[in-house]
Amino acid sequence: MLSVLTYREDAKRQVCLLPLAGIYWDDELPDLRELFKISEDDREQIFRLFGLRCQVWKGEVLGGEDRQFWENMQSLMPTWAFFERHEVTPEDLQAQDDASRSTTEVLQAWFADADEVSVTEKMGVQRFSLKLELTIRRRACLQKTILVGARIPPSPAGNQIISVVEISAFHK
Repeated sequence: MLSVLTYREDAKRQVCLLPLAGIYWDDELPDLRELFKISEDDREQIFRLFGLRCQVWKGEVLGGEDRQFWENMQSLMPTWAFFERHEVTPEDLQAQDDASRSTTEVLQAWFADADEVSVTEKMGVQRFSLKLELTIRRRACLQKTILVGARIPPSPAGNQIISVVEISAFHK
């Protein structure tokens, strides 16, 4: 799916708070709804790559396992547009930092409102599970602000519901 997404000079920079916690270009990913049709393991590997790329942009040297993962993925998809953007402008880095900061703020607000929170991490990708008591109105608001891929079960009849919202994202 990703290897057919080739570099376009005219690609537009996008911001994605969750699951990417940062910026990407519209030639690097399919529509996010399409992205969430692939397996969870594959998605988490993609999220990991985006996180690693931020480290590369900041001039950080990738450690052994991360470096190996990066090189393996690049050899599997050498024409993917993602691997064409090794360096970015100061404006791009600022947009990345702003998105990361906004993601942290959103997560802190969600965690503060949640009745239960669990966070697990695997290879730099965090999974958040939030248990929230939602009114129908609050549920509608959450569905407007939440990212594609978060699972919000259907509402039963009645005004008060309990939902478990699960989100996978790269976030440090």
